This record gives sequence, C-alpha cells and structure tokens, in this order.
Amino acid sequence: MTNLTIEQKKDYAKQLFLNDPGITQAEIAEKVGVSKVTICKWVKDGKWQELQASLLIGKEEQLARLYKQLRLLNDAIENKEDQKFATSKEADAILKLTVAIKNLETETNIAEKMATGKEFLAFVRKTSGFELSKDVAKLFNAYIKSCL
Repeated sequence: MTNLTIEQKKDYAKQLFLNDPGITQAEIAEKVGVSKVTICKWVKDGKWQELQASLLIGKEEQLARLYKQLRLLNDAIENKEDQKFATSKEADAILKLTVAIKNLETETNIAEKMATGKEFLAFVRKTSGFELSKDVAKLFNAYIKSCL
C-alpha cells in the first residue's frame, strides 16, 4: 500500500467502508496503511456513512414504505366519522408521497447505480485484470459523486 497515492488510498478505504458494513475504521486504516484519525476524517468529510445508509435501503424497500404510508393515510381519511375527504395537510402529504413514489419508480437511485457498478467492476477485474479495474473504479467513483 505504500506505493499508492493518498487519493488512491482514500478511494480504496471508501470501497472497503461501503462494501463491508461490518468492517471497523481501525481495520480499514490498517489495510490501507493510514492512521485511524485519517480514516475518521475521510468518513466525516466524504459523508461516507450517509452514502452507506443510502446503499442499504434499496429502491424496492423505499417504495414499499411509501406505498404503506399512502395506504395508511388514505385509510385514515376513509375511516373518519365526520368528513370523508382529505384536509389540506392530508392532501399535501398525499401529493408529496405520490411525487416521491413517481420519482422512485422512474429514476435510478444511488443504490442501483452502485450495485450495477460493483457487478461491472467485478467483470472488468475478472476479464481485464486488477490494474484496469482500479482505473475504472476511479471513474465510477467520480460518476457516483456527480450524482450526489
């Protein structure tokens, strides 16, 4: 690891952090060849924990949650004794939920992009070697950063 640049070490650390949620920052520091303080700084500055969380909640799970919220809201409106229509707050919530559902159904999220990228990187590594896969990984990381 000593012949890698700081940026390469940072990219490697990020991949370890994102691909293995059980790995500790101390273990990453040891594998990458930097201090634990450096890893902590990279995690904080790069918001790696937020990125990791977005990867763990996939599109289908998020859609299921939104549909459940929408169903519960509609059920609550229908079960009212006095009025069977939505208040302005309820209508606003319904609108926001339906927009979020539409966006999730029509757009590719970060988790899907990361999953596809991981599969592609594994393919490149297997067919073309580790050196090319490192270059592709750098480009892919830049692409993911541009999506955030």
